[in-house]
Amino acid sequence: MKKIIAAAALSAFISAPAFAEFEKSKLSIGASYGLANNGVISFRGDYDISDRTKKPIKVRVGYDRYKIDYGGGFFGNYSWSYNVFYGGAYYYLDEFIELDSKIHPFAGLGLGFGSVSCSGSLCNGLSSPTVGGLYYIAGVQYDLNDQFSAEASYNVWGGITLGANYHF
Repeated sequence: MKKIIAAAALSAFISAPAFAEFEKSKLSIGASYGLANNGVISFRGDYDISDRTKKPIKVRVGYDRYKIDYGGGFFGNYSWSYNVFYGGAYYYLDEFIELDSKIHPFAGLGLGFGSVSCSGSLCNGLSSPTVGGLYYIAGVQYDLNDQFSAEASYNVWGGITLGANYHF
């Protein structure tokens, strides 16, 4: 529990300056589907802090949900459900990799934490542990128009993910 509180406090401390002077035009929200762990649904929000850092950086907070089913055999059917909240930042690599102006490769790091619950015949009396740790992501965004971009990435919980972002 102490680790969860420490991670939440650290994430809040890191991202607080970014939201001190909130500008809606720097905000984007998105969703994606990850191919790992029997499918991962992800929702996220990004906020551009480039003007403060003088580097092309965005802060990202998000939520991932997935469920791993185990069936058959000696133990019967059971599954583990994961709810993971994460926060971090990513850096646009445009200045290092020259591509079309609509293509934006990026890489980032952060922290994630969440809970796990078990359901099924094997789960009687099992606790719900806390999960989390280092969050990493690398991928590319493609501007479809001024408001929408497609995103393909690889991250720690979702594996290969495909999604879209809406820019305010």
